[in-house]
Amino acid sequence: MNGRVPLITIGIPTYNRVLLVGRAIDSALAQDYPQLEIIVSDNASTDGTAQACRERAAGDRRLRYARQPHNIGATRNFEEVLRLASGEYFMWLGDDDWIDPNYVRLCLGTLVDDAGMALVGGVPHYYDKGIGKGPGQRLSLPQRAWWRRVLAYFWQVRDNGIFYGLARTESLRGLLPIRNVMAGDWLHIAVLAAQGRVRTLESTRVHRELGGTTASYSQIADSLGLRPIAGRFPFSFVAWAAFADIAWRHRGYGDRRCVWRWALAVLVACSLVIRGAIVAAAPAGAAYRRVLAALSTRA
Repeated sequence: MNGRVPLITIGIPTYNRVLLVGRAIDSALAQDYPQLEIIVSDNASTDGTAQACRERAAGDRRLRYARQPHNIGATRNFEEVLRLASGEYFMWLGDDDWIDPNYVRLCLGTLVDDAGMALVGGVPHYYDKGIGKGPGQRLSLPQRAWWRRVLAYFWQVRDNGIFYGLARTESLRGLLPIRNVMAGDWLHIAVLAAQGRVRTLESTRVHRELGGTTASYSQIADSLGLRPIAGRFPFSFVAWAAFADIAWRHRGYGDRRCVWRWALAVLVACSLVIRGAIVAAAPAGAAYRRVLAALSTRA
């Protein structure tokens, strides 16, 4: 980093998480990196979340607490912490999750050393009420061609723990808004992957609590205010949203030749429909997991 120590912002959107948000904040404050800004955006919580956050903010000037006057929805609250960020680099952290003390430092080192890298995260580890359930997907996209990265991402992505990686703030802001649709986080990381490579580091971890609004597709649809049918046929809805984003809707693909965008949109949509069919067919589940494992290993 040539002696320069850039400011890093960790954004924590929260809502009614009084029992767990403190753990997320404490893990951010415990980073072994000196230049930190932690922003908590409280989505008009009705429990003791506000008091818990204000008490921590009073004890550490690195922590900023902002409260929304009314509930603006989960997706807009994720955007809000990014808009408030002052750091040159930014990452989201779930209000019930936590990160290793070396997370920011190691992710930043990889980003600074490689200008072609757009997003770097650690290995996601999952927990159910505090009981470890093992690691999640180690998603890396080293392909040189932008369209190969996008296609590989949509074919591989599962738990999308890489969403909680570190990226350049201006790059993320340039891709806003995050679409309030099924798997909007997938769409957001896909267009970021079109800008540069993605890497998961084995040397650090993001710890993620299972349950909540991500316990099932139906609960995800409900938390986003979507129709119940979106939770019943999630891959079909994601396929259409991805097709529209790539073909014409998202400006993050705007500097690509139109014919390539439409061709990629068709490939991505077909791959997502195939994935949905495989997931729906239980006997094919084992074969699907082997394909995903092979793709991940090849990356």
